[in-house]
Amino acid sequence: MSDMTPEPVDPLNAALYEFSECIGSALEDICSYGVTIGERYVPFDPDDEDDEDCDVRCSQAWVRVTDVQTSSGSSWSGDCATTLRIGLEVGVTRCVKVEDRGEAPTASAVREASVQAMDDMRAIHCAAMSCGVWDSIEAHEWSPEGPSGGQYGGQWTFTVEVG
Repeated sequence: MSDMTPEPVDPLNAALYEFSECIGSALEDICSYGVTIGERYVPFDPDDEDDEDCDVRCSQAWVRVTDVQTSSGSSWSGDCATTLRIGLEVGVTRCVKVEDRGEAPTASAVREASVQAMDDMRAIHCAAMSCGVWDSIEAHEWSPEGPSGGQYGGQWTFTVEVG
């Protein structure tokens, strides 16, 4: 993530920013990572300073807020200090070589991409579970994706609590 990005002041945004730092630093050869919201992840163009020492420009990781709920045990105290349950998608996408004229990839290329995707799965899970910015965290499901359109990867879903 760019050093030019201002650190958020709001505690929730600060936690999301720190969590994305935990994830990004745990993944090898990731050029850029960040926080997003919305219905789905949308690939972004890396900031120039994120990309200076990067050989593979299309490798990215993200933390996406999927939903926010108040915890069932929360009560309104007038100061907005309620416990929130936040759904997160944490994912990675990497490049895979697209063969000329639509030829099938070699078995070793497919195996290499699969091994990298499973290494990413483990790295994201370990980083998320040990990051320490949340009051609690639950891991749910890893969904691998690709190779499709020259990219492969996957995403974990998590539920975190912050109060």
